[in-house]
Amino acid sequence: MVISYDLFTELVRCSFLGGNQVIDAKPFTLEPTILRKYDFLRSDPEFGVKTQMNRLFSELPSDFKSTAKSELYRKKKGWIEKSHNERTVKQYSIGDDISLVPFLSKPSVGIDTSTNNDNTYICIAFFDNHLAGYHYLENILSIPKAKKDHGDEFKWNKLNPECRQYVSEKLETLLKISCTMVIMIKTNALRNPDEKLVDVFIKLINGWFTNYDHKSSERISLRKELFKLSNAIPIHCDSDFQPLTPVKIVKQFVKILADGNSFDPLHVLKDSHESEPIQITDILCGALKQHVIDKSHNLLTPWEFHNKLKTKNVEKFAKCYFWKFT
Repeated sequence: MVISYDLFTELVRCSFLGGNQVIDAKPFTLEPTILRKYDFLRSDPEFGVKTQMNRLFSELPSDFKSTAKSELYRKKKGWIEKSHNERTVKQYSIGDDISLVPFLSKPSVGIDTSTNNDNTYICIAFFDNHLAGYHYLENILSIPKAKKDHGDEFKWNKLNPECRQYVSEKLETLLKISCTMVIMIKTNALRNPDEKLVDVFIKLINGWFTNYDHKSSERISLRKELFKLSNAIPIHCDSDFQPLTPVKIVKQFVKILADGNSFDPLHVLKDSHESEPIQITDILCGALKQHVIDKSHNLLTPWEFHNKLKTKNVEKFAKCYFWKFT
């Protein structure tokens, strides 16, 4: 019999993944499920009548349940802190519900864009668990993929209105499962730019951190945090900034965040159908773009942009937003 802590992490992982699993030397066939912290404390599980998940929790050792009641609510050195430090289990809350998912992948970054009329929306997602987000879309939400000759992939613009609405309703869960932070930039400066495209991109990123005023400590702190989340971290970038290559975009992005310090940009050379981070970022970009268009910013926090974009005819602007895991 595995020890209680190992059984806890195994339950979170196997329940989330679903399928044929062996837990505590017993076979189960499970529907992919996100466990709540409360599920470990109930004497009568709430997974439906005669389901394998119901059987699984009914057969847990009594000493495991009694240990879980104390370990799951210890503020320090309990199972939650230990599993987070070991990157085995991630805890998140939505409203009063506290849920648990396994860490399935190492940190990464995704960069993708979406357009609407003359505006471009740039989404930069800082993932701590992108494979869990991919599994959530594919096996729990059952979101369809676009059929491609080279391989199927998640594409927001290929989803029907019902699927888009469903993803939007589950967006907070997707964000909290897979990300630590997301930044969004809405701008018209990438369409018919009035200066070199590379200069536009540099100004779009630099505008988050320049013009230090009474918010200088917040801006400096955010820049350092984003640099830590992207330096020497695999960055997946779609080829949306032509003629600028993804390699150049990644290098400029990390260089700006480095703020004069040494930096190590790691571009991942993969097409979108090969890259889970790009596909999830595509879904996030489409869903968050709709939040901005609908002025439904309950998930996004506006961020002041220092505009140094050049304007010849139509005024060039940028509006910025971010989401942060809490």
